[in-house]
Amino acid sequence: MQYDSDDVDNLALVAWKEARGDGGMAMQAVMHVIVNRVLSVGFPKTVHEAIYQQNAFSSMSISTDPEYNLQPLNGDKQFEFCQNLAPDVLSGADMDNTKHAIYYANEAHITSGWYKRVIMDSGRFPVTVIIGKQTFRS
Repeated sequence: MQYDSDDVDNLALVAWKEARGDGGMAMQAVMHVIVNRVLSVGFPKTVHEAIYQQNAFSSMSISTDPEYNLQPLNGDKQFEFCQNLAPDVLSGADMDNTKHAIYYANEAHITSGWYKRVIMDSGRFPVTVIIGKQTFRS
C-alpha cells in the first residue's frame, strides 16, 4: 500500500479524534480499520479517501461533529502515540489488533439507522473484538 507523510498525519489525527477516550489500543484499532478498508474490495483505495469518505469517520468529514475542528494541543501524549504508531500501521509492521475489522462504533450509542440495520443486525458483520467502548466488526 502506498502512503505519504500526509497520510501518516491524517491517520494519527483521525485515530486521536475518534478513540482517545478509550486509550492506545483503541486508537491503534481505528488506524487498522482504515488500513483494512483500503485493502478491502468495495472501499476507497487510498488512505486519504478512506479517512475523508463521506460519513465514514464523522470527526473528519461531518462539520457538525463536535470533534471536527478539534486539534491536539502541543505535547499531547495520546496524539504523539498515534503519530509514532501510524507509520508502522501503514507499513504493515504493526499487528492488526482488530482481527481484520472494517467497521467499529460505540454500539451502545448508535444513532445511525443504517449502521444498526446493515452492520449490527444483518448478521453479515460479526464482532471481532471490543476495545474500550468500541465494538469492531469484520
